[in-house]
Amino acid sequence: MIANNLLKNKQRADKISKVISLSLSWLFSLVFFLLIIFIIIASIPGFKSYGLSIFGSEFDMSHNKASVWLPLCVTLLISGLAIIISSPIGIKTAIFIKYRLPMKYQKGVRIAIELLADIPSVIFGLFACDILGVVLKYIFQMSTSYNLVTAGFMLVFMVLPTIVSFSLTSLDNVDKSLISASMVLGNTKTRSIYKVCKKEASNGIIVGVIIAFARAIGETMAVSMILQSQGYDNIFHEGFMSVATSGLRSLGALIAANMFAESGGPNLQSLLFAFGLFMFIFVMILNGIAMYATKKRNKTRWMWWNKFEKRIGEFIVFIPTQIKIGWERLTYHSKTSKQDDLSKYFSDRIRKNRFVHVYTFYKMFWEIVSITLTIGFLAWITIDILHFGSIALAQPTCSVFSFTNNSTGQAFMNTILIIIIAIGIGLPLSLMIAIYLNEFAKEGWGKKTLFFFIDSLGATPSILFGMFGLIFFIQTMGMSADGSAGKSIIAGALTILIVILPVFIRTIQQALQSIPEDLKINSYALGASKWETIRKIILPTARQNITTAVILSIGRILAETAPLYLTSGLASSNSISLINPGQTLTTRIYAQIYTGNVNDGKNIMYECAIVTMLLVLLIILTVHVVLPAYYSYKQSRIESQNMLSYEEYEKDSEMECFKKENEKEILENEKTDVSEKLEEIKPPPKI
Repeated sequence: MIANNLLKNKQRADKISKVISLSLSWLFSLVFFLLIIFIIIASIPGFKSYGLSIFGSEFDMSHNKASVWLPLCVTLLISGLAIIISSPIGIKTAIFIKYRLPMKYQKGVRIAIELLADIPSVIFGLFACDILGVVLKYIFQMSTSYNLVTAGFMLVFMVLPTIVSFSLTSLDNVDKSLISASMVLGNTKTRSIYKVCKKEASNGIIVGVIIAFARAIGETMAVSMILQSQGYDNIFHEGFMSVATSGLRSLGALIAANMFAESGGPNLQSLLFAFGLFMFIFVMILNGIAMYATKKRNKTRWMWWNKFEKRIGEFIVFIPTQIKIGWERLTYHSKTSKQDDLSKYFSDRIRKNRFVHVYTFYKMFWEIVSITLTIGFLAWITIDILHFGSIALAQPTCSVFSFTNNSTGQAFMNTILIIIIAIGIGLPLSLMIAIYLNEFAKEGWGKKTLFFFIDSLGATPSILFGMFGLIFFIQTMGMSADGSAGKSIIAGALTILIVILPVFIRTIQQALQSIPEDLKINSYALGASKWETIRKIILPTARQNITTAVILSIGRILAETAPLYLTSGLASSNSISLINPGQTLTTRIYAQIYTGNVNDGKNIMYECAIVTMLLVLLIILTVHVVLPAYYSYKQSRIESQNMLSYEEYEKDSEMECFKKENEKEILENEKTDVSEKLEEIKPPPKI
């Protein structure tokens, strides 16, 4: 009876946990539909007011003409420039880190790349406006630094860590034996890396480039700090060079700059939602291409495509191949006949082929240039922020330790409050969804659909989340002290929650997926239910990776600006309250571009930038140094305790054996004494 009740309780717990995790998973999917539906509904008045001019070629908002193609062309121009420059640099940087650097230096360089990836976009914008733009203006002899060239080069360094990270992950998954096998066949190490390993990792590298392109398209706040012109018609008629050296706004910058414009109105705001819908569709197309690139396809089914790719590849490399063959014929003459000794001919040819050394030198030269540019830019922006930030902290107007209205101290407290709310709600939500995907969901269309929603939301530009938060949490739900016309910290926190959920869920799900299957099987064999196994075995084992996911999500919140700009606002109220507006560290930086006092605004920007950079650095060191050291120390303590327990057990066993032997010996002696006494008192035999 007791056993039956215990079994029923376990089954009930499994069913309840499955129902809860399933409900939360589809609730998350509902957010995806709500985001699309609300943006479509909000854009309908804009389509009615501006009509077919949205698809036309003129941009004049005063006459209800607003072509989406002109700002989209600007977006594609600066994003294309960024990808064309950053792709070869990022791929060669990843190859240098993976195959040239000793293992003891690789971890430090990877941490540096991650630091570059976690720098908030407004800090990139500040650096581009103050330093990078001035340098580019001098190099290219331009009239102003606030132009598309500056924005494009800024995006180069913003998307570079994404390409490096994806390329490194893909190269890490390549079998190491491929290099040695290629070298055995006569290839050099460099040729083996590029012709074998890079080709094997090409899918992951392509995905990294596509995702970096999507990020460049969706970047808003940093670009809007540089590009501040909307005269598309006049500048586009002047030619390409005029466009390249102009300050025309990209699509995201146009949305951010005009969302709260005083000269606008409901129709203008609705038009911006329509532009956001176009951006969403474009990014989803890129996301679909990335998913298609990673999909395993049946080679026999796609024979025509494989042949097409082969023909295109042969056409592209035809001229370089002929140059290589001609160079080899001019520089190499073998004394060994190919017909006499084939192996000796090829061995001699490979050893004396001068083109091989030219190829190796050429590749290694660009690898060194790429890693130097990457690390050099990181050092440049870090030193710049630390230098000018230290000067700003020393000014009498510094407000880092002040918690009054519109101070850096209050912005810091608002940031911490948003982090606490977003992580407090996001952690259990993400954990239950990840548990469902990893433990309860069966392979099929349902699981694939959930993953599609998660990955799609993860690739959505953050400005769209801000637009959704503005229309849903503020204008529809009224989560503000001023109603639908205000801003609030709670609206910003809930919007940020939606921003971090996709990456949060994916990171925890991968952490749970990395748990060995043997642990689960052994737990089931001992009579534990699925929920008991999850609660007592899987979650404790994945604790370190889950903690890492939490800390990385905090870093993502610190870096976000666009969603908070639209929901929490650029100013703070007199007191910190969830229903009052509140600027964060990053939105405080962005707010200074509208200030009248340039010097004070610059000091405020740098004091917020240095505080944010130090927090980001603290997060990265915690993830890569503190947590591994803590869990390593904890594991060593457990092992030492187990060892001590084992030694104590052995000692106790030896003592038990010793006691038993002593007791046995004492018992035998007592028996001997008793028998002797009996012999003594034994009566004499009868006669």
